[in-house]
Amino acid sequence: MRNIIGVLVALLVVSYTTIALAADKKGEKKEKETTVRGEVVDVSCYLAHGKNGMGDEHKSCAEACAKAGGPLGILTKDGKLYVSVMPDDHQAGPNAKLVDHIAHEVEATGKVRSKNGVNGMMIMDVKMVEGESKDAHK
Repeated sequence: MRNIIGVLVALLVVSYTTIALAADKKGEKKEKETTVRGEVVDVSCYLAHGKNGMGDEHKSCAEACAKAGGPLGILTKDGKLYVSVMPDDHQAGPNAKLVDHIAHEVEATGKVRSKNGVNGMMIMDVKMVEGESKDAHK
């Protein structure tokens, strides 16, 4: 039951973020690309379980959640969570560039849009970080 509530809360956050970002697009000045580094996490599981909802131990659950439409994000070492949002061209879903990197340390480049404490990132490029410890957030 808690997993269902967590998924619903995360979906509401992602939906609100997507709608808010679309509404703010009018009059928006040119955004610059930003690169963030962190672990790819299932947002729902991370919000519900914290450190127990991430990493290799939780990878299979996170993959199942992502395949069912659950949002993915990047959690930085300083605890900042960037939720992947729909690209402006709507050619792929927000998880498309992250789904193969669940529980991995990555560097992602894209446009960051923040509002009221929620950080969304329209990811344009993502690559694995070589030589990083998988226990970076523990």
